[in-house]
Amino acid sequence: MTEEQEPAKERADKKRTDPTSQLARGELVHAEVKPLDLSGIPSVITGIAIWAVSGVVLFFFRNRLEADGLDWWLWVPVAGFGLGLIGLWYCKHRWTAIQAGHRPATED
Repeated sequence: MTEEQEPAKERADKKRTDPTSQLARGELVHAEVKPLDLSGIPSVITGIAIWAVSGVVLFFFRNRLEADGLDWWLWVPVAGFGLGLIGLWYCKHRWTAIQAGHRPATED
């Protein structure tokens, strides 16, 4: 017997159990999940530290990089470190404004 030949009652009893169907029927409810870190400062500091370490490592290999024509690699961690400092300033400024109540935490 094919699906077209099945009685309507039997077809109605078969319920799809995949998450998409459950969501469409309103059976799945998404919980409100808040971000772990509202300030972003620890993440930016971690990034700055990674760029600094990579810059030091590449500095030790600068002769090899210059010989291979890859001396521009030395400037990548310098740029990452500099942009990280700008990001750190921004995050600190934003977090101070949020704590003072001048800015909502969910704005950006």
